[in-house]
Amino acid sequence: MTDSASAQRPLPTWDQVSALRDFIDGRTYAAAAPTIRLNGEPPHAPGSALARVAEVNQALYQVTSHLCSQLYAELKAGSPGPLADASWDAIVSIAEVWRADPEFPDWMSELLPVKPSQ
Repeated sequence: MTDSASAQRPLPTWDQVSALRDFIDGRTYAAAAPTIRLNGEPPHAPGSALARVAEVNQALYQVTSHLCSQLYAELKAGSPGPLADASWDAIVSIAEVWRADPEFPDWMSELLPVKPSQ
């Protein structure tokens, strides 16, 4: 993120990161619901659509967790730097797909880049 981009989109608070992380986790969990297996059920066939959905959801969860952990550490340090900006940019890019979701945090819309009219 450049200095001018940082000035346009400030870093979030700890609570905002937590709320957005919970929102993203909720959406990925909802998408993964069809892939959840009950005890004793056989694993999904390798390469099947359900196996791929489960893999993608797990990857998104891990990426989001990693980015949020980096951002939390930077915010806790008291002087967040370029790593905080880059982590926040990545989290924002993940969250943008839910911009029109009625449960999308209201405050988040203010932090998203302006979507070009089509």
